[in-house]
Amino acid sequence: MRLERTLTSHAETERVAAALAPLLRAGDVLALSGDLGSGKTTFVRALAGALGIDAGLVSSPTYVIANQYPNSRGPRMAHIDAYRLSGADDLDAIGWDLLTDGSWIVAVEWPDRVGGIGGGAIERDAMEIRLEHGPIRDGAESRHMAMTLPDAWVTRPELPALIGAMRTGTRCPVTGEQVSPDAPFFPFSSERARLADLNAWLTGGHTISGPLSAEEME
Repeated sequence: MRLERTLTSHAETERVAAALAPLLRAGDVLALSGDLGSGKTTFVRALAGALGIDAGLVSSPTYVIANQYPNSRGPRMAHIDAYRLSGADDLDAIGWDLLTDGSWIVAVEWPDRVGGIGGGAIERDAMEIRLEHGPIRDGAESRHMAMTLPDAWVTRPELPALIGAMRTGTRCPVTGEQVSPDAPFFPFSSERARLADLNAWLTGGHTISGPLSAEEME
């Protein structure tokens, strides 16, 4: 499953991290890709805080390669920066086997340096998170985030909350107003707008160019 959205503030980053944290289990591996300064460490810090770890402890492990964070409220987290590594064999020196023994959540920045997902030490059942620089919005640079979840994760009961958090704001199709992704009547600006749209369907105000799929009919 692939989820995408644009992040325009630190609050939005924290909201996504807060929705992802309950989905994670000890033994999960997250592979974070993206250019320098795209927000990988910022997201790991937000995720650590959402897991119950002191976010103030989280820093980029560029030179030490790996940081380990204790957690009294849930699974421990290991944070690896593979930028300075030259291959999957280099992970042995930081105790990769111990970190992937099923008792840690492991976040790996620059996974391509160690073969990428399924191409080295990182198994195919890892989650991929890609962050890219986005356009300037309201004087700040946005980030585009894409998540690819392993097939086995789609049955986890916490997934709907993450899907909701990964929605991007839109304009209400009835009023034209901007609607935030966490609005109670998304994608409508209000209950009144939602009912107006429903009425348009019932009275023939909307038409479709082809048959609806099973998902669209639900």
